[in-house]
Amino acid sequence: MLAVFTKLFRSLPLALSLVLLPMAAAQAQTSSFSLPGIGDLEKQLSGDGGEAGNSKDGAADAAGENPEREELQQTLELRREIDSNREQIEALADRKRQAPVERNRLQQQLAKARQDAELDWRARYQDLSLAALAEELGQQLEALEENQQTLAKVSGELTRAQTLPERAQSTISDSLARTDEIRRRLNQENETLADAEKTRLRTELAALETRIELRNQELSVASTLEELARLRKRVLEAQTEVIQTRLDVLQPMINERRGESLNAEIGNDQLDLPESLAGNPLLETARQRNEAVREQLKDTASDVNNLIREVINAETQLDRARSLSSTVNDQIEMLDGSLLLSRILYEQQKSLPQFKPREGLDKQITEARLAQFDIRQTLQELENRDLELPEDSGLDDQQKAQLRDGLQRLIDNRVDLLNQLDQELGRKLNILVRLNLSQEQLDKLTRSLHDIISEQTFWMPSTQPLSLAWFAEFPGQVADQINTMPWRRMVTNATDILQSKWQWLFLPLVLAGGLWLVRPRLRKRIKSLNGDIGFLKRDSQRHTPLAIIYTTLLCVPGPLVLSLLGWGLWVQPGTLSTVLGAALAKIALIWLVFELCYRLLSRNGIAQRHFRWTEDNNRQLRRRLLSVGLTMVPMTLVIAFGEEWPAQLSNDRIGLVTMVAGLVVISVMLARTALSYPIEHYSRTLRSVTTTISAGAPLVLVALIVAGYYFTSVRLSGRLIDTFYLALLVILIDATAVRGLAVAAQRLAYKRAVAEREAEPKENVEGVEVEEPQMDLQQVNQQSLRLVRLGLVLLFGVLLYWVWADVINAFSYTNTIVLWESTEGSGVNATTSPISLGDVITALAIGIGTFVLVGNLPGLLEVLLLSRLSLKQGSSYAITTLLSYVIVMIGVMITLGSLGLSWSKMQWLVAALGVGLGFGLQEIFANFISGIIILFERPVRIGDVITIGELSGTVSRIRIRATTIIDFDRKEIIIPNKAFVTERLINWSLTDTVTRVTLKVGFAYGSDLQACHDILAKAAADNPRVLQDPEPLILFMAFGASTLDHELRVYLGEIGDILFATNELNRAIDTLAREHGVEIAFNQLDVHLRSAADGLLFDSGNNGRHGDTRGHYGETRTHYHDGERGRDDDGGDR
Repeated sequence: MLAVFTKLFRSLPLALSLVLLPMAAAQAQTSSFSLPGIGDLEKQLSGDGGEAGNSKDGAADAAGENPEREELQQTLELRREIDSNREQIEALADRKRQAPVERNRLQQQLAKARQDAELDWRARYQDLSLAALAEELGQQLEALEENQQTLAKVSGELTRAQTLPERAQSTISDSLARTDEIRRRLNQENETLADAEKTRLRTELAALETRIELRNQELSVASTLEELARLRKRVLEAQTEVIQTRLDVLQPMINERRGESLNAEIGNDQLDLPESLAGNPLLETARQRNEAVREQLKDTASDVNNLIREVINAETQLDRARSLSSTVNDQIEMLDGSLLLSRILYEQQKSLPQFKPREGLDKQITEARLAQFDIRQTLQELENRDLELPEDSGLDDQQKAQLRDGLQRLIDNRVDLLNQLDQELGRKLNILVRLNLSQEQLDKLTRSLHDIISEQTFWMPSTQPLSLAWFAEFPGQVADQINTMPWRRMVTNATDILQSKWQWLFLPLVLAGGLWLVRPRLRKRIKSLNGDIGFLKRDSQRHTPLAIIYTTLLCVPGPLVLSLLGWGLWVQPGTLSTVLGAALAKIALIWLVFELCYRLLSRNGIAQRHFRWTEDNNRQLRRRLLSVGLTMVPMTLVIAFGEEWPAQLSNDRIGLVTMVAGLVVISVMLARTALSYPIEHYSRTLRSVTTTISAGAPLVLVALIVAGYYFTSVRLSGRLIDTFYLALLVILIDATAVRGLAVAAQRLAYKRAVAEREAEPKENVEGVEVEEPQMDLQQVNQQSLRLVRLGLVLLFGVLLYWVWADVINAFSYTNTIVLWESTEGSGVNATTSPISLGDVITALAIGIGTFVLVGNLPGLLEVLLLSRLSLKQGSSYAITTLLSYVIVMIGVMITLGSLGLSWSKMQWLVAALGVGLGFGLQEIFANFISGIIILFERPVRIGDVITIGELSGTVSRIRIRATTIIDFDRKEIIIPNKAFVTERLINWSLTDTVTRVTLKVGFAYGSDLQACHDILAKAAADNPRVLQDPEPLILFMAFGASTLDHELRVYLGEIGDILFATNELNRAIDTLAREHGVEIAFNQLDVHLRSAADGLLFDSGNNGRHGDTRGHYGETRTHYHDGERGRDDDGGDR
């Protein structure tokens, strides 16, 4: 595939030669210019030219502020580049001339390697000694390591050769643009250039010419060099096979020879002793210890040889990964965003090292160190040990001397063996450490490469966008795809698996058969559980989870067979079997999920009996979910190819049409499913959002496919299906939790009812069980329900991140898309930091998250924290309000910081805005600060009865800017918070709601004072609103003008009882006064009229109680009420 694209660029030199025709003028211009010598430039820079003679110039040069010196430095670098380019051009020309000779040499080496692979190396090594075999093994290991490193370099060169046309085209294009710019600048008559700058520009022109010539030379020999690289790679691979064959022969032979050598050393343990001493227990123990050391030495030597090969393999793959990393970075830089790059990266992804690390290396390193420490301790003990025989051995002195001599010989042999073992353990330890480091680096580099390739392939097109031409070519491309499918290989692989791996089929069939046999019992158990629902004495919270588990076991047999079969295929070697195995595993999961949903939604199933979902909704959900599940089956095969074999998606037409059709069907069915879901317990907003996501997400993936991002859409489709599974799981757990809370509420209500029933004697009816009506789910404990759903949201978030983790990591690619640069500092300390698309997306995410968090903060804090604390009234609002402002400030600062607006840049703007707003919005800021003072000092609280100025009422709402009170006319009055701080405020219920009411009562002169006291006392005692502690107070205050003035002072528990208590007390006093014949006084005025004509005088008198004025009209008495007694409308004086 890549060869086709490479051939397309073979004609690039011809096109570029046409483009380079305008360079003739430039060549004519530079031909008259002689390039400066490298030596002359170096002398001028070193100061031999006399231009840097004084100290000031030298200081300026040292500081890097001399423009002429910078021009000379750049000219020197360009001059060196010219020489380097010319040398490379000559080298490429020589390689092109030597290519036939090199090709013949490589073919001979390849033929020789193939011949060497057929030789009998065991026969050739048969006569070598152990030392010679070990030396040959070391040479072959070094050859293998060198060969692997060379192979990695050749593979990297071959990969870079595939992108040479694009790199050459980019370099030539940039060089031509720079050449035109330099020529225009040199030809400008109105611009005066310094001699050093002219020299630098003309030298740069020459460097650009050699650069273009070098790229043309590379293009001319690219095919030849690529052919030689491929041939060299074949030679190295063949030589590697030969070395591996020789190593496979050498290692067993060395082990055999080492065993023979050690067996020969065993003869040294056979001592020439009398028969009476030959079987001595001390000698046998020493021999056994020596034999154990020999066995340990054999095993250690074998481990060392195996570890050496593993180290070489790991380091070889590490070199390949490093070369591949460099190649991938070059390809991304040169081919960024092109369709060719995506196909190259798919191939590179398949060539990533498939290295299985050795497990337990840290443990083996520790064990080797401990073993080495024990050996050295043993050696020290043996060297310092005095050989003494037991006193009760029963031997004479000669026999003891012989026994002591034999033991000493065995100990000496053991010391030699331990020294050899110590050396081998040291080698093993070094190799283990080396292997561990190589594995860690290889694992880190492989993960990095995988992430880089995944990011790049996610953000670039994998196919051509759909167009009319695409639809016209579609039938022929489908036919070609069908014809090129490896049908024969698929049949062969399937046959081989059936013949060699038939046990993988037998095991799942046995398990599925066992589950199939218990299906009748499971159905009976599920029916029994469903029948208990609604009957309080038989129903429990365990019924629903048990029913779901039994239903899942009913669905398991078929998916179990498919999943185990898929796993068996997946572990087999070969990409095709891996793809088919992954597809079968995904189909098994679809089967399990949708069969479980189908059974849960069946008539009289768990959804209807346990969750109380309606039968009509269940029927619609079952039908639509079945359509979604059947649609996902062919899509999973395409998704499996995309995950395991992404390179095949570039020419996939059948899968593309399958994905488009499947996504459209899923969009329609999921939207209708969301509308059918019983979501009446949730908000309409949640229903709308769910429906929009269900319908819109698949359509967005269709749009990506149309735009050419087929692989991206396939990858996202797999994550979308997994997210759908998670949503179904969360819905099932939520319904189960709500059902459990409902059962708990029913049991609690039943216990209370039984307690009330037992408290009243009644007839006991037994033997009849009545199905109790179901409680409405809205009656469930709302706090517990909120906590359960909060836990579900957290669980769903964690699982969702786990599913989308690799896609989220792919978004790090946006950090490479620079939109603008932010400058910090000034002068020489100025630094620039790029602002990428990822920073903008992060800022938007932070802004949206801040908005959502602030909007939901009160409810979240209430559920998680505030509801558990004993806070005073208004404290919760104060905490949430201030925390909301803090979150907004932090969110704004982080958002602006992500966009490059740091605090150092914003502080002056904030200060200026603060001053301007402080003067312009002085009252608003005063109200804001006063609101904070009110929230913390709390002079008023919600529900307090206050009087501020001429306004009185009950506080209903306290906000940052203003406070709302409701007056006694039920009208809302909004008062700025500043008034509560600056004006006189009366809070009638701040610390104590008890208030005093004073009633003034005037009795007529002549009334019994004790009777008056008793009337007031009884009225106060009989009123339930009047508190007895403090007790009412009755006082005879004064002799009024026409009354005996009394006061009744009573205390009320609530401020709202003043008017009602005043009314009730006045009525009670009037009634009691009538009953006891006590007159309540009122003002009286007697007027006496006399006729002036009869000589009588007019006389008017008022003695305070009444006045008598007599005349011929008789006696006239005028009565009036004096309302000027300081009473308010309700007759009381507060």
